[in-house]
Amino acid sequence: MTMTTRPSPGSYNVWEFAVGLGFLDGAGVGAFDGEGIHPIALVLEGSVHRIEGVNRIPCYTSFGPVIAFDEFAQRAWVDGYDAARVPVECCLAVYVTDDELDALVTAVVEDLGIAENGYSTAADRNVTVGLRAISLDSPENSFYQHLVDQHRDRTRASS
Repeated sequence: MTMTTRPSPGSYNVWEFAVGLGFLDGAGVGAFDGEGIHPIALVLEGSVHRIEGVNRIPCYTSFGPVIAFDEFAQRAWVDGYDAARVPVECCLAVYVTDDELDALVTAVVEDLGIAENGYSTAADRNVTVGLRAISLDSPENSFYQHLVDQHRDRTRASS
C-alpha cells in the first residue's frame, strides 16, 4: 500500500471528490433529467462556499456515469449496453491548501449527512465518497488547469 505524502503547509493542489450514488433513479435525488445542476453537486458546491466564503475557492462540479464502469459496459455489452445499468457519481474538483482540504472533507461529510455506514441523508441512500489528488504534470489532467488559473486571477485581482 502506498501512502500519499501531505503537501507542505500553504501549498495548493488540485483534488477531486467523487460521490458514488449508485444507479440512476427515475425520480428523487438520484434522478437527473438533464436540466440544471444535480442536487448533490449543489450540496458539494455549497460545502466549498461554506468553508471559505462564496467563490473564494476555485471549484468545478460534474455529474454522470462512473467513467471506468461506463467504458467497460460499452465494450462488454455493445448492442445490449444500457446507460441505466451504469452507476452514477457527482464529482467536485477544487484547488486548495491542505488545511482547506481538511476543512472541506469535514464540510462534505456534514452537508451530505454521511453516517459511518455510508448512508447520506442528503442523497437519501448509501453513497461512496472518494478523494484523489490530481497531478497537473500529467497531460490528461490539463482540464483542471482552469482551477489554478481562477485562483491566480483572483489573487491578482485582490492585490
